Amino acid sequence: MSVRRGRGGFDPKGPDGTRSRRADRRGDLSAELRQDAARNRDRVLAAARQVFDEQGTAFSVEEVACRAEVGVGTIYRRFPTKGDLIDAVALPLYQQTLEIAHRSLDAPAADGLEQFVRDTTAFHAAHGLPSRLLWGAAGAARVRQEIAAAMEVLIQRAKDAGALREDVVYQDLVVLLWTMTDLVEATRRTAPRIWERHLDLVLDGLRPGPSRPLPGAVPAAKWDRVVAERHERAR
Repeated sequence: MSVRRGRGGFDPKGPDGTRSRRADRRGDLSAELRQDAARNRDRVLAAARQVFDEQGTAFSVEEVACRAEVGVGTIYRRFPTKGDLIDAVALPLYQQTLEIAHRSLDAPAADGLEQFVRDTTAFHAAHGLPSRLLWGAAGAARVRQEIAAAMEVLIQRAKDAGALREDVVYQDLVVLLWTMTDLVEATRRTAPRIWERHLDLVLDGLRPGPSRPLPGAVPAAKWDRVVAERHERAR
């Protein structure tokens, strides 16, 4: 009977047909190393979130390494640049905004849009990262498209339910969110809950009722440029 052999003619099994103890030890060590790497990555990202909350982008990788209790080299092996580390923290936050949008789609039609705006602003107030970092995160474009699609549905549902004035468009809601996130960032340390009052004022203005006609919205052809200029100024 022929003996099946591994690469290079080595038989990975002993004479009794079982794997050798040496091979088992190598497998255990490899699994342990993978687990250690995953734990280190989680600790680095948790520490980076904490440092961002306290210092914004004016942080050092050394500070993150100290709080994560890992070497600086460990961080650079996983995240070659400071920007890569920022992206790794920021993109999941953008994805959580998408999850907020999906949950809002499950709300009653009259409530979904307001729930999305309120929960998104509250989430931004809680996580501490500047909105421009979320915008520029690697992979954010795809997530933004999905959020935009959900917002369009929420807007139409609110109109159909009589909860949103008919002349409100998608761009109006984006500017509203810009306004609220800028307010959150400007008052985070001095008046961290003032956004709640002003959001209520703004949301009241979106509801149907006696009101003055709105000036024309930004034409679709110019909207991309408006968005780009806003985020260029924020850098």
